[in-house]
Amino acid sequence: MGKYLCKRCGKEFNQKSHFDTHCKKKIPCKDINKVISNLVKSEVNEQVKLLVPQFGELSKTLTSKLDKKTKKSKGIFFTPYNIIKQSCDIVFEYCAQNNIQITDILEPSCGSCEYIKYLDNITENVNIDGIEYDDTIYENIKSLKFRNTVNLMKMDYLKHEVERMYDLIIGNPPYFVVKQSDVKKEYKQFYDGRPNMFVLFIIHSLSKLKEGGLISFILPKSFCNCLYYNKIRSHINENFTIVDICDFSKESYLETAQDTIMLFIHNKPGENNDYIYNNNGNILFNTPENIKHIKRLYDNSTNLKDLNLSVKVGNTVWNQCKDILTDDSKFTRLIYSGDIKNNNLELTEYKNDEKKNYIMAKGEMEPVLVVNRGYGVGTYNLNYSIIDLDHEYLIENHLIIIKSDDNLSKEELISKFNMITKSFDDKRTEEFIQLYCCNSALNTTELQTVLPIYL
Repeated sequence: MGKYLCKRCGKEFNQKSHFDTHCKKKIPCKDINKVISNLVKSEVNEQVKLLVPQFGELSKTLTSKLDKKTKKSKGIFFTPYNIIKQSCDIVFEYCAQNNIQITDILEPSCGSCEYIKYLDNITENVNIDGIEYDDTIYENIKSLKFRNTVNLMKMDYLKHEVERMYDLIIGNPPYFVVKQSDVKKEYKQFYDGRPNMFVLFIIHSLSKLKEGGLISFILPKSFCNCLYYNKIRSHINENFTIVDICDFSKESYLETAQDTIMLFIHNKPGENNDYIYNNNGNILFNTPENIKHIKRLYDNSTNLKDLNLSVKVGNTVWNQCKDILTDDSKFTRLIYSGDIKNNNLELTEYKNDEKKNYIMAKGEMEPVLVVNRGYGVGTYNLNYSIIDLDHEYLIENHLIIIKSDDNLSKEELISKFNMITKSFDDKRTEEFIQLYCCNSALNTTELQTVLPIYL
């Protein structure tokens, strides 16, 4: 047995100098008590999943009743029991530790009332408001009975303007893109690009909290980093305390594979450094463990913008210029994302006869670096190639083009691109993409300013 014991991680040392060095490490050792606690919680949650049905009969019935188009257009996907239990238990454990009284609760997208049923079982003498927009769902829940005072309303939550404020707003808001024209003018200051309904739910809910009130929402993981939502993340960081962020990626939903997190915030200013990383004004949210990892991945890195490299999407849409596509190699080469294989450029013969490899249009000769944009939802893999041809080319719009803004010789340009591709191959880049991208791809702004480059 060693003479010196680290009470944090349990490691033993024979020499005091080794023990002192261990204690002074920039990145502290793991707290063994927290590790054990997390392992116990994880095992308990796994056993709960095995022993308790994750979806009530009403949720299953409504899932089969509603057609796919309705579920997709309204973002209707019911929350598994394990997520409901964990999110509610975290909230009420925090309330008990901080002597917070919960009297008025709102579930703004109550669906089959699974959240309300759980809340009704663990609380006494509270008022619970539940809002549901869909007619079919509301007709199936309006007669449900509860122990507490529960008021179920059929309405559009974003038009819920009653004066009552809430101690707790909790639930799993719908996820779907809405038209800009359908969004209140005052909400537009909190996001960029296409508005998603879950972001509007967050914005509306912030205004309905009592002083010291709490919000616990199940959200897509993309909320943590997507540039569209940076303004609302910044607003939350500056005006609220982030109590917890939990990663629920391992949980399963009915009929969707959406990765989710729980965002739990307190309506009071606070220090959020454990849950945020400020990347030149882009506020990233994540779990404390992942934030530490992200900070380490940014150490000693730069980005494409600081290296004077511009990033844009290829400007040729092949199916909009079919009349000038050709198989004749004397014309300009049209480079598709499918031509980039194992980080090399190949000439691909496509099954679609209309998709041809050459185009009767003026092209470019300067070397560039191209990166795939990625498609839909799923794991994003960084696939790239340096384009250095002895004839003209154009880039199709499913590839991203990286160009130098400096006046470099061809040799200098290729050398610079080789440094970038070496960074793309760095193991840290893969780790960053796994943490940052969640289940989406990098856009041009993220590729230029967010992705760390290691030189």
